[in-house]
Amino acid sequence: MLARNSELQAAHHTLASLEKHFNRWFHYPVVFLNDEPFDDSFIDIMSNTASGGATFEVIPQKTWSFPKWVNQTAAKESIAEQGARGIVHAGQEGYHHMCRFYSGNFYQLEVLRKYKWYWRLEPDVDYYCSITYDPFVEMARRKKVYGFTMSLWEEWATVPSLFRHTAEFKEAFDLATTSLWTVMMEPSWLPYPFRSLMSFLPHRDRHGDAWSGCHYWSNFEIADLDFFRGKQYQAFFRKLDSVGGFYFERAAERIPQSLPELMKILTEHH
Repeated sequence: MLARNSELQAAHHTLASLEKHFNRWFHYPVVFLNDEPFDDSFIDIMSNTASGGATFEVIPQKTWSFPKWVNQTAAKESIAEQGARGIVHAGQEGYHHMCRFYSGNFYQLEVLRKYKWYWRLEPDVDYYCSITYDPFVEMARRKKVYGFTMSLWEEWATVPSLFRHTAEFKEAFDLATTSLWTVMMEPSWLPYPFRSLMSFLPHRDRHGDAWSGCHYWSNFEIADLDFFRGKQYQAFFRKLDSVGGFYFERAAERIPQSLPELMKILTEHH
């Protein structure tokens, strides 16, 4: 769980609900992450609540800051401009750091090295139903690697060039065009010989096609860490990172995860 000291009450609310409806039977450990050291009160209360033990980790500064190849002055100006346009959260520098962190660096944390699976927790969440089966065991048994709860449409203003970069990556890695990829596309509406003319628009690929904006919300995801640590996904993350997509656009962490899944890099869902 990513939480700050100021979110103690909200974080405890989530953990208490999870323990009541799930973890009192399975006793999984909980890892708390913060970009600043946790205070004693946070550590004591959470340690006494987590039946499977708790670990408290400070995120390395290099993974919660601008990468060295990004012009910080230009990035900060872009963030301010995004905020002025009313794009949700886009004017918050910390939100951009968080999106970049969850999109690639989270999976490489040393504290998570010993784990294969993770269940993302958020502060101030209620679990209303008892979960009497182990989703990790069930997903492993059925050879699933990703579980999500919601899928919605993204605001186009947040990621105007993301799909173009994704399509370029797909072609560079010679990834197959699957039915899942196709169903999420909005084909160019021009007659076939002229379809590619639409490619001058930044949100379309070289064929003139666009992404529908449908994506998975990652807030409550359950996933196989080995997939996101893999060479293919990490290469995709580096591609987006290299073009500044986490700062000059508001590429929320759920988007880089959704599109590789549509490319069938990720093959199974639960």
